[in-house]
Amino acid sequence: MWAQTWNNIFDIMVPFPDKPNVDVTAEMVKQGYNATHMFRVAEEFFTSLDLAEMPEEFWECTVVTMDDLITVHHEMGHVQYFLQYKDQPVSFRDGANPGFHEAIGDVLALSVSTPKHLQSIGLLDKVEDNHE
Repeated sequence: MWAQTWNNIFDIMVPFPDKPNVDVTAEMVKQGYNATHMFRVAEEFFTSLDLAEMPEEFWECTVVTMDDLITVHHEMGHVQYFLQYKDQPVSFRDGANPGFHEAIGDVLALSVSTPKHLQSIGLLDKVEDNHE
């Protein structure tokens, strides 16, 4: 359990159980919030504290390059790894260690960057099969 995540035990830890819970999810849905808007609201919060606006690169997230294609797969590898053990008992819902988690992401990224895979997804016309 991370120190900032208390959602799963909130019902037994709530300091004032007779007071209404402040959950604005329904209002957010009513107002048409989406992920981008939530990030904009967060940015407004930080800029109201005189902190910097997010750079343009933040909003672009990725550039259409092979490096970013590999990075996307690496990061999604982390998500997939988390999803694979989500139904395990709580004590087993974490990676073996951070290095192993990174290794999973890197193995997937290496697999994605092979010429055979790049051909299979239509990014290479032909692949010459050789021993190198």
